Amino acid sequence: MKTDVAYQPRVAIIGAGFSGIAAAVALKKQGIEDFVIFERSPGLGGTWRHNTYPGAEVDLESHIYSFSFERYDWTRTHAGWQELLTYLHYVATKWNLLSHMKFNEPVEQVSWSDERKDYTVRTVSQEDHGRFTAVISAVGFLNTPAKPPFVRDQHDFAGPVCHTSEWREGLDMAGKNVGVLGTGSSAVQIVTEAEKVASSVTVFQIEPNWMLPKEARDFSPLERRLNNLSPVYMYRRWKLYLDYDLRQLQARHARQDRVLNGKRRQAALAFLHQEMADRPDLLELLTPEFPMEGRRTVISDTYYRALKSSKVRLIPHAVKGLSARGAVDANGEEHPLDLIVLATGFQAHQYLSTYRVAGENGVDLHDRWSEGAEAFLGTMVPGFPNFFVMFGPNTNIVPLVAFYEAQADFSARLIASAARQGKRRIDVRRSAFYIYNDWIQDLLGKTVWATTESYFRAGSHRTGKVISQWPTSPTLYLLAMRLLRRLATKLS
Repeated sequence: MKTDVAYQPRVAIIGAGFSGIAAAVALKKQGIEDFVIFERSPGLGGTWRHNTYPGAEVDLESHIYSFSFERYDWTRTHAGWQELLTYLHYVATKWNLLSHMKFNEPVEQVSWSDERKDYTVRTVSQEDHGRFTAVISAVGFLNTPAKPPFVRDQHDFAGPVCHTSEWREGLDMAGKNVGVLGTGSSAVQIVTEAEKVASSVTVFQIEPNWMLPKEARDFSPLERRLNNLSPVYMYRRWKLYLDYDLRQLQARHARQDRVLNGKRRQAALAFLHQEMADRPDLLELLTPEFPMEGRRTVISDTYYRALKSSKVRLIPHAVKGLSARGAVDANGEEHPLDLIVLATGFQAHQYLSTYRVAGENGVDLHDRWSEGAEAFLGTMVPGFPNFFVMFGPNTNIVPLVAFYEAQADFSARLIASAARQGKRRIDVRRSAFYIYNDWIQDLLGKTVWATTESYFRAGSHRTGKVISQWPTSPTLYLLAMRLLRRLATKLS
């Protein structure tokens, strides 16, 4: 620990995935070594520990979906879950983080003490973990599976029913009649893998999604050797960053009055017609009616080809229930199945859904967010001092890991600064909070996200708030995190 501190801060980090590891490294960089990482799973990895279904891989390129401070010998342009999990273990080991981690320790409640000006963290084990100067929430918002009522209720189907984020070890699709509910990013990956081994694949589609090619592939041996050179690695990384930064400037990709949105729509239509030229019967079923980018655009090289297989059947209806033999669609047709995969996404509107947070005067954060989650720079909320959220409201954008690093640095620097000055409270100014969120919603109101039903604004239909997306370039966010850290916060 640095010698010029008035007290030694102690920090709780909730979650041991990408953002939790980013937070831990940021604390270490500030000389803070007294922290505990609470993880509900048996091991680290977060998303990439839970989403282990066949075909699971990241939609972003490996060189940008990784930490800027840790290069890696990536084998693919887009890493699969196994490689990402190995990478996170590599980073955690190199930075000596494993000794800070408490596994199989789900957090139930985080409570602020107005008198002591610190937090207690209650976990399922009921162990006394002591008191914490600050808490960094690194659980994201895509962690509670969304499951249809007919699955949650008692049903007669005897076969396995499995959500993609809860894939069971040993669950095998080979030779089975597999049903897949959903057509989002997880669904297209698992349909591709199921088509290779299953006896039949039935895809239940409520609505089609816009899709663009992924262009994923293995790196050649020569490419891997070159990528191990620091200048080449950084060139790849910064080229990808610049491409994403320019695309998202002023949300050009998500505004119908901007040329880029129209170009991406035309590219998606061209890709669809190219892939389905020999299957005109599927063209109409696969053409979305909502605006381009209104929902998460799916990236896949293989899904359209898989749909053309004689083993695959696309049902343009939702499932309304399960029978003893399989699934019953909205038209009443029964589809005999051996295995049902729920690629139905997450309860995205329920930020911090796995635990409760009590701030000043015992106010519950979820009650505060009853009209839709909001936070200053997605990170701080008035009335919840010393509490920091990573991957919080309105910070969903690519490249995600760059946002994690910025949020981690923001939190760690404030915690360290307070310790140096002998201050116990870190607050966001209410004026900054309200001005910021008004500005955010004004920009988001000009995008297609504000007019399309999706998880981007799920749970906030009454207010029309887009609660997940960042409305302009990543660079503006990264600059705001640095420039506003002192101006918008106060230590006391």
